[in-house]
Amino acid sequence: MQRTVIRGGFIVTRDPALGNLPSGDVLIEDGVIAAVGRDLGVADAEVIDATDRIVMPGFVDAHRHIWQGAMRSLTGDGSLFDYVAFVRMHRARFFTPEDMYAAQLHGALEALDAGVTSVTDYCHNLLSPDHAYESIRGVRESGMRVVWNYGFNFPPLKEPGFGSLAERIDLLRRLASEEFASSDSKVTLGVAPEELGLAGDLDRLSAQFAACREVGARAFWHANATPSGGSPREVATLADIGALDSNVTFVHMFATEPDEWRMIADAGAAAAFSPETEFQMGMFWPSVAVCTELGIPFGIGTDITSNNSADMFTALRLGLQGLRIHELEKAGTEDLYPGTPISCDDALAWGTTLGAEAIGLGDRVGSLTPGKQADVVLLRGDSLGMAAWDRSAPERSILLQASRADVDTVMVGGDIVKRSGEMVADVARACRLVEEAAERVAARAAADHDGELPLDEVLARVGAVAGSEDGAYVR
Repeated sequence: MQRTVIRGGFIVTRDPALGNLPSGDVLIEDGVIAAVGRDLGVADAEVIDATDRIVMPGFVDAHRHIWQGAMRSLTGDGSLFDYVAFVRMHRARFFTPEDMYAAQLHGALEALDAGVTSVTDYCHNLLSPDHAYESIRGVRESGMRVVWNYGFNFPPLKEPGFGSLAERIDLLRRLASEEFASSDSKVTLGVAPEELGLAGDLDRLSAQFAACREVGARAFWHANATPSGGSPREVATLADIGALDSNVTFVHMFATEPDEWRMIADAGAAAAFSPETEFQMGMFWPSVAVCTELGIPFGIGTDITSNNSADMFTALRLGLQGLRIHELEKAGTEDLYPGTPISCDDALAWGTTLGAEAIGLGDRVGSLTPGKQADVVLLRGDSLGMAAWDRSAPERSILLQASRADVDTVMVGGDIVKRSGEMVADVARACRLVEEAAERVAARAAADHDGELPLDEVLARVGAVAGSEDGAYVR
């Protein structure tokens, strides 16, 4: 048995029965949390000295497109239209399997470095079977806990890698049996069906959700993202085709009607929001209040690394402060008032316990509870940015002061992936690979089309994909 004890840290368990321990130990046995308490007195174990450290569960990112790290900041000043035009309908077309591997490996290591131990990877650029296998290989090599989503989306291609939806479903079946047969793996299978507008018809969408159920995976689905053109009512549509159940996590969801939220709650489904993207790209306010009211599990994600910060400190902080002012505005608060409508403790749950529940891992991660996987982060409490942090409310400093630079040690399933501020993996290699991939992808995109895509070209490409079997398209 491999035993490790994290000794003498300020433990933020996120377990309501255990609470916060100003000075305590965490015992880990074979990758599982065995005990949490004061002075456990463990002698026959590797010791990690947590003096001046906050010990907490690793962050859970409920929605991220890891592969987009090879296009960093491409849409930093862009709208949702720009994202669809430049990323989904253009640059995505030029990723090779080698590029996907590089982006996936680098992006997962980037997340681990920031204390993110679990992520839903919405991998929706699988242009061929090799793209899928290489994407899985990249995240698996990182050592991260990943719910890897088999994405049914595809951009328009001159030479499509699949000839039909049936071929894509067959690949999903093969991956489920070849790559995800072990339930103990850190990388597990999810499915990301096409958005309703790109699926083209309900039979096509139904087939994707049916395939998801067949392989026993959780579905993650972009839905009701914007109110453009009226209420999309995509949750109601999913209910109509018999695909709404407790194994669905809906993403974005601003334009969701009250009766649809009740459908989600009744089904036991979940939601995921990405404040950075939603604030910038006109998807408005994450629907935290209604989820809280109805008891719907939800998490926060960093979403598109072609745009956003890729660390949960930023995503949670931006979401917390944006929603605070939104709630105050709704209440019409003008004079001095006590407190805030949302606490830092609330927001930390979004990135730990609630987020884990929302992605189907609530029984495995999200808190330092005995019996759960040892996904643990140690934050420096003695750095320039954290010195003098308030011991009576550590959640406030974690949410509002801590940063990626304070992430000292990271464990996933008891395996140390970052120790004393240094990543264990070959970070230089990962950075070199993603730099090379970014250069290749950019060069191919520039050779295909010089300058911005005109509106009619974007619409033509979307039309080529919507309801298409293969997305074949020659400009």
